Amino acid sequence: MPAPSPWPVSQDLAALAGRARSLSSSRGDAGLLADLAAALLRIQPVARELERRSSWLPPGSCAGEAPALHAWLLDLTAAVAEAEDLLDDLHRRRLLGCFGAAAALRGPARELRRLARRLDAARDDSERLGSGRAAGCGVRSPHRVTGSVPAERRVVGRDEECDDIVGRLIGGGEEICCSVAPVVAVVGHGGMGKTVVAQCVYNDTRIEGYFDLRAWVCVWDRLDEAELTREILHATGGADDTSCDDSLQRLQERLGEVVASKRFFLVLDDVWNDEGKTELETRTVWNKVLAPLSSAATGSKILVTTRMKIVAEVLNATYVVRLHGLKIVDCLLLLKETALGGETMDFPPELLEFGRAIAANVKGSPLATKVIGEMLRNTRSPRKWRALTDTEICDNIIISSLQLSYQQLPGHLQRCFAYCSIFPTTWRFNRYKLVKMWMALGFVQPLIEGTKLEDLGNEYFDDLLSRSFFVSAQNKDQQTYYFLDDLMHILAQHFSAQDCMKINEDIPVVIPPTVRHLSVSTDYLPLLKSKYRLGRLWTLLVLRSSSLSSSHFPSKLLAKCKNLRVLDLSESDITELPSTISQLVHLHYLALCTITSTLPGVYTLVHASVS
Repeated sequence: MPAPSPWPVSQDLAALAGRARSLSSSRGDAGLLADLAAALLRIQPVARELERRSSWLPPGSCAGEAPALHAWLLDLTAAVAEAEDLLDDLHRRRLLGCFGAAAALRGPARELRRLARRLDAARDDSERLGSGRAAGCGVRSPHRVTGSVPAERRVVGRDEECDDIVGRLIGGGEEICCSVAPVVAVVGHGGMGKTVVAQCVYNDTRIEGYFDLRAWVCVWDRLDEAELTREILHATGGADDTSCDDSLQRLQERLGEVVASKRFFLVLDDVWNDEGKTELETRTVWNKVLAPLSSAATGSKILVTTRMKIVAEVLNATYVVRLHGLKIVDCLLLLKETALGGETMDFPPELLEFGRAIAANVKGSPLATKVIGEMLRNTRSPRKWRALTDTEICDNIIISSLQLSYQQLPGHLQRCFAYCSIFPTTWRFNRYKLVKMWMALGFVQPLIEGTKLEDLGNEYFDDLLSRSFFVSAQNKDQQTYYFLDDLMHILAQHFSAQDCMKINEDIPVVIPPTVRHLSVSTDYLPLLKSKYRLGRLWTLLVLRSSSLSSSHFPSKLLAKCKNLRVLDLSESDITELPSTISQLVHLHYLALCTITSTLPGVYTLVHASVS
């Protein structure tokens, strides 16, 4: 799978232009700052369009365009990062009273001219990518269809969930307080088998015997009231006397007649949240669509499958079943059934070792297990099985099944989520610390003047949580913490590959120049200077080494990190900081080990917030 483009930066351009204009009001080189602001605003619509197109480029399609578009976006990201560094430096100079000396302005003035020219050149260069034309590739197809007929002989590893759902659907008591049929929601990541579970439930003999009428609708991206109503009506077999020109009212009247006094079971498969609508607007759509079901008999139910917890909330689900990854033993059984044609014999001994490795690598994903099983169908060659134990193969399949969830996110949430990849896989996130990091890096951008950044950052976090990118849990003290499950961590790593790096096993020969956010254990910390231009770094997360401890931060190394915004030492053994920390003039977030005794020169830090 090709490397993804860098995360979106078009959302930052207007704010950067505003900062440049505000600085120009008190500088002698106001014209240069105004030119930079104008260049940022000129390129913004072009950048927004090309980022949108890049996010929907599927692997293998539009192959001639993808490399050039990728290179253009990398160049834009680097230019925007330089602009941020430069404006931060100019802001610091103003605070420290450096504007009186002409010599102090000479370097920034050259940089201002160069950056404005670079942005305008990038805008001109975008014309060969056809930024003004409609993107004909990579657009999500509106024709994805699922059906109620199961494609598999049996559902592996989901018996408990299926029985639980059936029990909820044929049980009573909940409909008393509902104006329409109560909703049971199945929530899980892409490839977790939500549709397969729904098919199993739909065709269960207990369901068939309990309900008078059943209907299956694949929603996908249909969020038009009339279209959805027509789909439901068609699924009940009651659409013969309707036409495409019928009004919503006529369609709803007909649906109400069809389900009247019948115990009705409706499956809404693959429901997404419409990012173009507010939550209130989305609730209004669904209230209209489901209103005719109020004429159905008591005991009617709706089963919804979705990747997003927010969909279950919008539909007022009375019960939510969360599909987690399969156990390794179930993945092994599913792999055997798919690859070996469902043979009843035990797993062939010569393949068992490779089968177990594959079952561990798929991270509980039924889809990844089945894809690899299909690749191995009816082969007993140990060489072929060994080849598919490569973790990269499994990761690429997992990413393919999850990338649509990421691509559906607004740009500001894409960046905040992908940034989490620098933390270890088992990391327990403190939401308030993470929000402060986002704020320190400028990821939280208010659309309305006067909005508190911390409140907005917490909204970002809640949005990611409601879209199932974070998982919440409680420790033994009943305190809530958050984490990325294995699949989401793989996804975050993929979409941050250009911007973030985690060094925890072996230091790479070269750290890509696009990387600005880095986590590293203390034993590799002294080696960074020879591998990377540390002046590019914005985030440095230092973790305790498993092999040795270090209480000192290398003085010369810290001095090189001149553009650092976030420095987190809270999980390291470093208890002493060198005086060079006072040179980190852009630092906005500093987290220390709890036993740190002194913080030299902290009074000289501009805007530093110690966490």
